[in-house]
Amino acid sequence: MNNALRMTHCVCILLVLGLVAGCGDDNPSNVTPDNTNLGGTIGVYADMSGASSALVDNGGVAEIYVVHKVAEGATACAFSIEAPAGWTLVSAQSQFPVSIGDIEDGVSIAYGQCLTGSIHVMTLTYTAPGNSTSDARFRVLPNSQWPEHVQVVDCNQNLVEDGIGVDSPVVLPQENENGNQERPKTRQD
Repeated sequence: MNNALRMTHCVCILLVLGLVAGCGDDNPSNVTPDNTNLGGTIGVYADMSGASSALVDNGGVAEIYVVHKVAEGATACAFSIEAPAGWTLVSAQSQFPVSIGDIEDGVSIAYGQCLTGSIHVMTLTYTAPGNSTSDARFRVLPNSQWPEHVQVVDCNQNLVEDGIGVDSPVVLPQENENGNQERPKTRQD
C-alpha cells in the first residue's frame, strides 16, 4: 500500500508540473526572486556526483550521467539533451521509477521525495565517434513540451522556471609520454 501511495504522489507531481506550466506568467507559483536560482542546474557529467563536466570521446561506448544540482531542494524536473554530432544514444536509464518521455525530445522525472545537493537523475550510454570537434558539447535544454525553461518542481510543489541547463564540453583523449591515451585533466578532477 505504501508503494502505491508513493507512486500516486509521483504521478501527481508530474501532473502538477504540466498544469502549472500551462498556466502562464500570471501564476504566482512560478515567480522566483531575480537574484537566486532555486531550480539549480542540470548537466551531463563524466561521474555520478557531477564533479567532472569534461566528457572524453574515446571512440567507443561512453557512459555519462545527468546530475541535478539544487541547494533548495526539488521533487521533479523536465528537460531534454542535445548530443554533439556523431554521438549515438544507446540507452537512457532513469534513476527514479516515474519518468515520462525521452531525453532527445523531452523527459519529465519525478523524484518521489524532496532531494537536495547533487542528484544523479539518469545514466546515459552513447557510442562516441572518436573524432569530436573542439566545439562539441552536450547541451541540456528545455523539454519540448515547455520550451521556455528547464522545469523544476521545488519541495513545496511549486514550479520553478529558473532551472539552468549546463553545457558539457567533449574532449579527445590525450597521449602521455609513453604514447598511451589518458583522460584529460579538468578543473573539476
